[in-house]
Amino acid sequence: MVQIVYGSDSMLPDAYEAYAKAGAKAIIHAGTGNGSVANYIVPTLQKLHDKDGIQIIRSSRVPQGFVLRNAEQPDDKYGWVAAHDLNPQKARLLAALALTKTNDAKEIQRMFWQY
Repeated sequence: MVQIVYGSDSMLPDAYEAYAKAGAKAIIHAGTGNGSVANYIVPTLQKLHDKDGIQIIRSSRVPQGFVLRNAEQPDDKYGWVAAHDLNPQKARLLAALALTKTNDAKEIQRMFWQY
């Protein structure tokens, strides 16, 4: 299961945690601009990735959004995936397909760049 969480300026980490508890294998963070993630949400996403093995994929919800790897967040450091030019809905579909083959973030990132 892959779920989308739409980021906002005063959001709570509850949605991410609820999806994790429900069995999500990946969470698409639909941020503004370059897939922005509020600083106070980062520890929650790191925990979900590092301890629970959930893939975190940064995407942009703006019409012409483009997510550059390591520009808004240190994706390499966190092991996150940048959705590149895919909106949250398309990122969700590709993530679901990718997870049928691998759970390796580097390989999933390669798929996002290729497709």
